[in-house]
Amino acid sequence: MSTTQPTTLRLMDTFRNLFYTPIYVAVSGGFFYRHGLNVIFTTMPEGGSAMDMLRSGEVDVAQTGISRSLMELDLGNEDAPLHVAEINSRDGFFLVSRRNTDSWDWKMLEGATVAPVGFTPVPWNSLRAAMLKHDVDLNAVNLATGLSASEAIDAFRSGRVDYVHLPHPQAGVLADEGAGNIAVALGPELGHICYSSFAAMPALIDANPSMIQAFVNGFDDALCWLATAEDEQVAERAAPFFPDLSHELLQDFIHQYRDNQTWPESSLIPRHSYDAMRDVLIDGGLVKASHPYDRLVRPEYALNSQERLSE
Repeated sequence: MSTTQPTTLRLMDTFRNLFYTPIYVAVSGGFFYRHGLNVIFTTMPEGGSAMDMLRSGEVDVAQTGISRSLMELDLGNEDAPLHVAEINSRDGFFLVSRRNTDSWDWKMLEGATVAPVGFTPVPWNSLRAAMLKHDVDLNAVNLATGLSASEAIDAFRSGRVDYVHLPHPQAGVLADEGAGNIAVALGPELGHICYSSFAAMPALIDANPSMIQAFVNGFDDALCWLATAEDEQVAERAAPFFPDLSHELLQDFIHQYRDNQTWPESSLIPRHSYDAMRDVLIDGGLVKASHPYDRLVRPEYALNSQERLSE
């Protein structure tokens, strides 16, 4: 691929939050450009669908999850988007409580009103799995479902719900303002699962293997940088995407995500992480069939990138 005439690649994230810091680092740090790509980066419009936008050709690569492709296969859509690189290897959501959490216990959710993420079903499935792990009686939890992130935050602030389920910066801002307290981080609860990844349509991947390889190479370089950079350096790279957030809070939230091992060391989607996420989704009823790793993951690009980095 020529470096004098960069290839345009349209990249999209689905929801702006610090969970996806590796994407922002890769874009603002110029890592894709160094591999010959001119990345046009956008965020999915409210009410949009990553699957629809990939299928229509509006974007080339989207941040999404294996859940969406698994659901596509369940529906009989054999051209389900394929996943080429892992973005998050752990859950990045938090439960925020209106009460003091110094002696918090999972059983406190019984009898409480909880607002899980409403704009996508995957975080709820992960939260559900963590609740079951701690023997929470799901029937004793009052769920305020179907709320957007802003609606859930409003319900929490007004006292209509006891807990709200959010990523950073939304969760951390509530705590910083004194409106709530972080009860628990979901990431360490379930360990490594393929939570978020980059996906593209099979036809696009097959027609543009060099472009996909360049994309994965650039993202791997960003992950390598992220693994050794100081929190302050990472915050500087993420800052343009969060203009209303103080640098101090950016650093704090990034540090928490790093402590929780939220981000992978390489772009390769491990088979065990795929299986673990798929099984959570099946157990929660979101996915019906046990579609295998090789059906939805194209690992050769990440493997090629790993070989490049080891040379």
